[in-house]
Formats: sequence, structure tokens, C-alpha cells
Amino acid sequence: MPPARLLRVAFQRLRSLSRKDKMDAELEKELAFLFEQLVKENTADGMAPDEARKAASRTLGNFALLEEQCRDQRRVSWLHDLWQDALYGLRMLRNHPGFTAIAVGSLALGIGANTAVLGAIDSVLLGSLPFPNASRLVLIHTFPLDDARQNNSASLPDYLAWKDQCHVFEAMGASLNDQRDFGAEEDGTPAERIAGQGFSPDLFQTLGVQPMLGRVFTDAEDLIDHQAPVVVISHRLWQQRFGADPNILNKQVRLNGVTTAIIGVMPPDFRYSDGTKEYWVPLPMNRLQLQGSARYFVVVARLKAGATLAEAQADLDAVAARLAKDFPDRHKGWGVRVQTLHDSLFGWTKEPLFTLQAAVALVLLIACANVAGLLVARGAVRTPEMAMRVALGAGRGRIVRQLLTESVLLSVAGGALGILVSWWGLRGLVALGPPPGSPRIGEIDLSFRMLSVSALLSVVTGLVFGVLPALDSSRARTRSSRHRLRGALVAAQIALALVLLAGSGLMMKSFLRLSGRELNFDPQGLLTFEVRIPSQEYTRNLGSYRGFPYHTVSPPPSRTMERIYNRLRALPGAESVAGTSYVPVNSLILPVLNATLEDHHALSAAYFLVTPNFFATLKTPLIRGRDFDDRDTLSRPWVAVINETTARRFWPGQDPIGKRFTLDVVPEEQPREVIGVVRDIPTQSQDPDPAPVIYASYLQQPARYRGPFGNMFGQMTFVLRTGNPLALLAEARRAVAEVDPDRPLANIATMQRQFGGFMRERGYYVLVLGVFAFAATLLAAIGIYGVMAYSVAQRTHEIGIRMALGASAREVVKLVGRRALLLISAGLVLGLAGSLALTRLIASQLWGVTPTDPATFAAVSLLLAVVALLACFVPARRAIRVDPTVALRSE
Repeated sequence: MPPARLLRVAFQRLRSLSRKDKMDAELEKELAFLFEQLVKENTADGMAPDEARKAASRTLGNFALLEEQCRDQRRVSWLHDLWQDALYGLRMLRNHPGFTAIAVGSLALGIGANTAVLGAIDSVLLGSLPFPNASRLVLIHTFPLDDARQNNSASLPDYLAWKDQCHVFEAMGASLNDQRDFGAEEDGTPAERIAGQGFSPDLFQTLGVQPMLGRVFTDAEDLIDHQAPVVVISHRLWQQRFGADPNILNKQVRLNGVTTAIIGVMPPDFRYSDGTKEYWVPLPMNRLQLQGSARYFVVVARLKAGATLAEAQADLDAVAARLAKDFPDRHKGWGVRVQTLHDSLFGWTKEPLFTLQAAVALVLLIACANVAGLLVARGAVRTPEMAMRVALGAGRGRIVRQLLTESVLLSVAGGALGILVSWWGLRGLVALGPPPGSPRIGEIDLSFRMLSVSALLSVVTGLVFGVLPALDSSRARTRSSRHRLRGALVAAQIALALVLLAGSGLMMKSFLRLSGRELNFDPQGLLTFEVRIPSQEYTRNLGSYRGFPYHTVSPPPSRTMERIYNRLRALPGAESVAGTSYVPVNSLILPVLNATLEDHHALSAAYFLVTPNFFATLKTPLIRGRDFDDRDTLSRPWVAVINETTARRFWPGQDPIGKRFTLDVVPEEQPREVIGVVRDIPTQSQDPDPAPVIYASYLQQPARYRGPFGNMFGQMTFVLRTGNPLALLAEARRAVAEVDPDRPLANIATMQRQFGGFMRERGYYVLVLGVFAFAATLLAAIGIYGVMAYSVAQRTHEIGIRMALGASAREVVKLVGRRALLLISAGLVLGLAGSLALTRLIASQLWGVTPTDPATFAAVSLLLAVVALLACFVPARRAIRVDPTVALRSE
């Protein structure tokens, strides 16, 4: 077709959309003109006027049909028909507000919940990191070959070898988490503990970021054993602590007592690993680490353009093999693994997010089945209307299109309302924080992409639940066949609801077992905070011992901790005070040491340094023996307290009191005698099995130690028991400041908040699943109520005859209930089969519960059966109240 004609055709079709009436009038005039011309031609040929008009009519044929055929040539008539279908569908929905409200509400819940979770998945799992060409960023792990499931960081020799010998990387850098005390400022700003990171200069280049102000470190400032006292700060710290001072560059601050120059400020959107880091210092490295195998460093690299993960893995494997051959004492038995930085940061969120997605998908399927059942019932009522349409010439395709249009209108209305549901859902997901999706979950909002997903989901949903009722209504069906179709839909709803109930029931039972386990301490009324002395103030390197830095501890920081401990004990209102080297419960760091028993058998256990009165302060029961007291000093025999698990594993079937062991840390370590056994305190919230723990006096420690354990001497988490924990905080600050004004209190929290953080997050997660399960149960109940109500309405005449012939109310209930019990039983059987197959997928998220727990399956099945039977109560009650006279007269 020539371009000019193509443009003319396109223009005419556009006119037919925007000016249909005008073009119809033009067409009518054109056909009238053609008719008159034919009449004139016939008259000129000698025909009488009436004969000429009849001949012209015969030539043109059916005038109305000709007009319709001409309009069809515009190829846009289907749009006008669709518009008419939509208007008619809107009138039908408006005329049946009860049906419309139930259908739209059901779909809004399903579409909105799916939009919210899909938005979270899109942002967390599919979103890109805020770095240039972030897809080329990878993180490199090491792992022991005998336990490939572990993901460890890298040692300094690992990092330097990879950087020097690998050829697929464009750049590579390393980092190390850090915390430092910012000293008090001259303007009165108090000292505070701030979280940051040690960065190699190459890591800024690897990530592709530059500071907003100033510069980053140079290689000369990041030498081994000679890191320069410089720091780059975050935009937030620049604003909050330094008031966005434009002259911040080269300002001198004290970090851990060392005068340090601020040389740069990062952009507001810079975030690496998480959003809690406020400063970056040169990566702490020393020569002892070159001979050691301690794996502390997080290594990130940027692939060269065109390089793949498989090529990087092969390159790293070759380097690891050479290292294992050349330095077997440090590298033999260790493998290396590479993964994208995005997967490393957010891959762990897949399980909880996909579980939520499966839950909301089930809710949407139940909503679709529910609305499909309602539409089938409406189809039976609209049988006369469909018959009339067929009689007027409408084909089956035309009827299906009309009914699908109505279904899509319902779904679009549900999607519009679902946007509000999805907004509420997103606020709920943010409240889950950090999981699922930390730290990105707080950034999720209703974006254009999410609105587009909601629109697409609305249209697809309308077609999914509308196609079966539309096909059913477009052909003649018996009442019994429609009953079977609706019954199948209700059985499917019950089955899907049972799958969701079983999953949420398992998660809830797991949560209740986890939260209800014996803690063996009383978290009520406990205030915790940390005081730390930087290790450089009390350690001096002596070399290495068994691959770790070896240093002397002098002057012992325990002297300062003892003064703080005694000062806190004197606080008015402090019922009891104690301290421990790490957070006493649910510590992020769990130091594990090897202990050699008297029979030379070696076992490992977590290790805590504590003050006297520690177990009394926590109210942890002492099973046998005694607690530490003021007599357990450096000059007295060294002692230890162990938990029940340690007693069972180290000395099974024996009394551990009086037994001796030696910690395998340094040659100067002395044997320790067990003086007490206490109940197990959970060391990790999510760990179902108690870990063996050894408690030692913070005063009975050798003057030399190997890293990283020597750092524990300079840190102490104090625990204060009082009636109102936070009310004592100001007094505690003053008490610590009296001993050392440059030591800020850090990680301040009540024990309830500290220990309950994980449980709150898990509780929110279980709550969301429970809400979805409740919604699914409600939708299934609505579905079975609709089936039974429709069944009773259709059989009113039959019931009236039966009652007129003497049928009792009990017999009528049996007549109605037989079908209900059949549907409920079929749904439960299908649901149990689906649950047994699908709940295994959440096995890793359960604690103390098997994915096929019989009690849970029985309970949720009974619950769903009771709810379904209650939904049948009103229709059954209506059936036994049928008046035979009225029923027969209405028929």
C-alpha cells in the first residue's frame, strides 16, 4: 500500500474513533447519494420513477446491512462494541451491589497483597545496587572443604594473593567492620561509640564511588603496620555530629584516643553492606596477619567487562590450589567461592519473601475461585438473558466477550482498591524490619512499576476467574452440571485455604515454641550497655602463636573495668550489677575456644569473661557449686563456671565440680577448676540447641594472649537490675564518666528489647502469614456459604414438597448438609495432600516442629471444617424454615 494511502486510511480510522457520529452521518449521506444516482440512471434508461427506485434498492441490497458492512471496513467497530459492553457491564454491577462488593473486596485483598509482596521482591531481590555497573561486583568467600555450607571471610594472604594473581578482575578491595569512640568535642559534643569500617583504598575504586567533599585514602596511607590517622565520614555523621560544617576537611577529631584528620565526606546515598556505617578508616593490617590464617576480611572485586562468574571461579580455584600447595599450613583444606555482591547481601531474603509470595498467591487463587463461583451462580440467574441474546443473533463468542468484559471490570475495580491494600501491606512489610530484605525494605514504595504490575495483575486475574463462568453461561447447561462446577470451585477454595493454614500453623507453632522455651534468666528490669577500651591502649605485639597475632596485655584493662564495676554497684537504685565480655544473651559474636581436659581430650565451647554476681544479676539458677565472688582474683587458683550442656559433653555421667581443664589459647594459660554449674542461657535466639559455654573471671587472665581473643579484655557489657532500667541510665553515664570521661556508653538497651528483637521480627512475619491464612479461611467460608445458599434457593420448591409430604427438619438438614459435607471432605483431602507436599519447602524456617507435624495438620483441618460448617448453618436454617405453602405458590 502506498504511504499516502496508508496515512489516509490511518487518519480515517482515527476519525472513526473520535468522530463516530459524524462519520456515520457522512456514510449515510454518501449511500443516499449513491441510491439517488442509481435512481437517476434507471430513470434515464426509461424506467418509471417507482420502478427505478425498486431497481436501485435491488442493486444496493439490504441498506442497513450495507451500512454495517461499510462501518466494518474501518476495522474499529470492535472498540465501539467493547465500549458498549463496558457500559452494560457497569450497569449490571451497579444493579447488584451485594455481589459487586463481595467480589471486589475479595479481589482487592488478593491483588493488593500480591502487588505488595511482588514490589518487595522487585526492590530487594531484583533491584540494583547503588554502584556503577553493579552487576559486575562480586564478593569472594572462603569455606572449609569438609563443610561447604559455610561462608567465611578471607585472610590477608588470601586477599593479597587473589589481588596479585587473578586475571579476571578489574579491581579488588577489602573491608573490615569497625567501631570506634569519637572523643568529646570542644563545643560540648559528648563522646560516642560509632560504627564504621576499615577500607582498603582500592575498595572505593572497586565500588566506583567518590566522596562528595575531599578525598579518600591513598596507598601510602594504608601501609601494613603504618595506617595513617585519617578518616572519611558519612554524610549523615557530617550533618548530625558536625552540623554540616563546610570547613570540615582536615578537622582534627579523636578516634579511640588518637588524633585523626577528616579528609572526606561521602555522598548522602552511599551505603555499603548496610546503612549503619558512619566512617571509613584505612584497613587495619599488620605483618603478623601475613603469617596467619585468621579470616576477617570481606573481599569485593569488580569483574572485567565480558568476564563471567564461571571464569572468576576457575581463576580463584587455580590460585587456591597454588596456595594450598605452597602454604599448606594456612590454606590446605580451604576452598573459595564467588557470588554476586547483590546475592551476597540479599540472597538470604529469598526464603521469607518467596514464602510470603506463595501465601498471597494462594489467597488470590482462592479469591478467583470465590468470584468464579459467584459468577456461575449469576450465570444461572441470567439464563433467560443469554437465551434472548442468542435469539437476537448473538453468537457464543459475542456472549463470552460480554461476560469477560464484566469480569475484567470487576477485577479492575478490585485492583484499584487493591492499591490501597498494597500500600497498607508495604507499611506492614517495612514494620517487619529488618527481615525480610534489610536494608532495602524501608525503601519500598508505590512506584510506577508497582502500579503497572497491579494493573496487569488486575486484567490477568479478571480473565482467569472469568473465562470458565463465561464459557459456562454461553451454552445450555443443566442445573446439576452448574452445581458440580460450583462445588468443584468451593472444594478448590477449601483445599487452597488448608494449604495456607497448614503453613501458617507450622510457622506459628514454631514461633510459640521458640518464644516459650526456657530462658533460664529474667529479662525484666535489666539495663545493658557496653564500655570499651581500644586494644591499642593495652596490647603490644610479641609475634604470632598458632597463626594468630600474639601480644602482651599491659596495663590490664581489667583494672579500669573493676573501677567502673565497683562504681556502678554503688549507684542508688541498682539492685544488682554485673558485667560480661560479650552481650550475655544472643551475642552477634560468639567466641569459641578449645579446652583440654585432664585426660587430654579436647573439646570446644563458647567463652565469656564475667564479673562476680553475674548469674545472680541475671537470676540464672545455679544447679550446683557457687558463683564467682570477690575472692576470685589473679593471685588465687583459677576457676570457671560452666553451663549444663558443657557438663554433659565434657564429663557425661560425672559430677563436674572440682574437674579441671586448660584453655588452648596461650602457653601462660593456667588450669581452671570448675566451681559451679548453671542452667543453659540461650546464646543465639534462633539456635534450637543450647551451646556449651565456659564462664571465667575477668580478673583471672594471663598477661599474654593471642588475637582475636585478646580484644575481649578491653570490652565489657554491664548488666544493671533495677525497677526502672532507663531511669538509671543518666546515673550510669555519670558513674562511667567519673572513672574515664572519654569512654562513652554504647549499645544501650533493655534486656527485653535486646533479646526480643529477633522474636519481634519473627513474630511480625508469622503475623503476616496468619493474616493471609485468616483471609483465605474467610474467603473459603464465603464460597461454601454461597454454594449452600444458592443450593437452598434452587431447591426451595423441592424442599416445600418434601415438607408438605411430612419430611422433618432433621431430614431437610440431612438433605442440605450431605452436599456440604461432601464438598468439605473433598476439599480437606485435597488440601492435606497439597500441604504434605508443599510444607516441606518451609522446613528450614521451622524451629522444633517438623513440616508434617500431625497435631498442626489435625488442628487446622478441624478449624477449617468447623468454619465451613458454620458457613452452612444459615442456609440450613433457612431450609428448615421454608413454608411449604409459600414455596409451592411461588413455584
